[in-house]
Amino acid sequence: MSLARSYNWNYYKTAVGVSLIFLSLILIFLFSYGKNESFFFINAYHNYSLDLFFQYVTFLGDGLIYIPMVLYAVFFNRKFLIPVILAILFCTFFSQFSKRVLFPGELRPISLETGEIVIRKIEGLQLHRMHSFPSGHTSTAFTIALLLSSIMKKRFWAFVLPFLALLVAYSRVYLSLHFVTDVAAGLIIGIISSFLALYLYERWLSKKERKQYAAPVHDKVSTDNFSSNL
Repeated sequence: MSLARSYNWNYYKTAVGVSLIFLSLILIFLFSYGKNESFFFINAYHNYSLDLFFQYVTFLGDGLIYIPMVLYAVFFNRKFLIPVILAILFCTFFSQFSKRVLFPGELRPISLETGEIVIRKIEGLQLHRMHSFPSGHTSTAFTIALLLSSIMKKRFWAFVLPFLALLVAYSRVYLSLHFVTDVAAGLIIGIISSFLALYLYERWLSKKERKQYAAPVHDKVSTDNFSSNL
């Protein structure tokens, strides 16, 4: 094939399967404890080392993490640039449209704070009050993890990368920035965004390939017709 894929669907499917297992566990946890109590359950177990660890881990879901991925595609895997850009657009649209249009009034965990309830705060970390649902960092982390798993040469990464994305999701709740419901929705957006990007790219490749192989046949028929008329 002259237009060979730059990714492996099988590795991607494995990573999605792992992510769906994580999602199932998250949903079971949510149904067992509820939105608020599930947050307090995770937020209650902390120490200085974990505070430091999760403050760094959470940056793996920051939008800036797309930059090295785009640079990698530009300089080392040009064919993968299109699905990367598509995934960024899908993930950003689904996350921001949900935050700003569908669920603009969703408050973050800090809104639970009252005279009797005190939300744990980490010094230097700003806690916002609005646009809680869904978690954009979780969406980004799973979108990137699933895309990367499709281009890695070992299936091992199809397990490790979703787990790293799960750590990002956990960090959002641990740092009092999101509810468990928010990260569950973010995980779903990550799966949808990465799938749409790869699927549409696959369709485009197939269409381009059909045109490429159809052109020589058409040219040959035209040449034969011309010869027969001589």
